[in-house]
Amino acid sequence: MAILSRIIWHYDSSGLQAKKYFGSLYEPILHCVKDPKNYVFNSDSIKVEAKTGAKRKLIDYRKAVPTQYSSTKVPGNVWYFPRVRYRMAEYENHPSQKPESLLNRMILASSHEGSLILDPFAGTFTCGAVAKQLGRLSISIESQDTYVDIGLRRVFGWSEYKGKILSPPAKNYQPKPKKTNNNSEFIQGSFF
Repeated sequence: MAILSRIIWHYDSSGLQAKKYFGSLYEPILHCVKDPKNYVFNSDSIKVEAKTGAKRKLIDYRKAVPTQYSSTKVPGNVWYFPRVRYRMAEYENHPSQKPESLLNRMILASSHEGSLILDPFAGTFTCGAVAKQLGRLSISIESQDTYVDIGLRRVFGWSEYKGKILSPPAKNYQPKPKKTNNNSEFIQGSFF
């Protein structure tokens, strides 16, 4: 096995903030392949906006015929995707749920339609759900029944299993009321 890239999934902070050390704002991801000379990498499927030369309409004069820089590029090794929050539609009750957008990029880059995706630590079955959306097959492994129930609902669309209703978590929150400060309009922001 060979490591092709070391990727940093960068996200915004949430919950309790560190006060006596630098809080974590990332998770490392290793992009590994069995054979570094023969693997799938669908660069056209994951391109993102190139924010430098293309936006400023810079010209690449290094080529025989000068041309404008491309407006898209393959992402680098630092990816920003927001963490899954309570108010998001994809939220499940799990301590380390990964966002669908993160798994979407990984699966699109490294597989073709009909490919088999293995997730040995399924958790909320985001990998299996995204694989299904993208026309891939998947095998998900999870040891906790609570999370298996989530997978049955998210991947197979089941609404009941062994007499138990499988439904997304009930979200019970009230928007914060607008507050005023010294007779001026000051609205407290809501963060999630």
